[in-house]
Amino acid sequence: MTDTKKHVLVVDDDADVRELLTELLTHDGYEVTAVEDGIGAMMLLKKRVPDLIILDIMMPVIDGTHLIEVIRAADNPELWQVPILICSASEKIDEVLASSEFNLAPEDCVRKPFEIADLLRRVADRTGRA
Repeated sequence: MTDTKKHVLVVDDDADVRELLTELLTHDGYEVTAVEDGIGAMMLLKKRVPDLIILDIMMPVIDGTHLIEVIRAADNPELWQVPILICSASEKIDEVLASSEFNLAPEDCVRKPFEIADLLRRVADRTGRA
């Protein structure tokens, strides 16, 4: 029996955060792809649908809220089903949660700085590994 690793896409403009999340998730048994912005994420999402997207809100060029809109409006219905975990220090988290268009609950958001165990638990919950 083949144990397929769950694929997590990390989208964050902070290189240190990308590196930390990649290291933590890889060590926990996930396959991780990390990109620095929404453009990189959109290019990857055309090629492969991940099991989870961890997304910062405040990024240059295409921010996290715009990327969520793009994902939810994509031609690929598989993308609509991908869980999104917001990981951000931005005050915009409250706006995102208040907006019904994003369909996110408080448990879909982790505020930076985050507790590692909490983040890993939320990732496991959303990828079906809990």
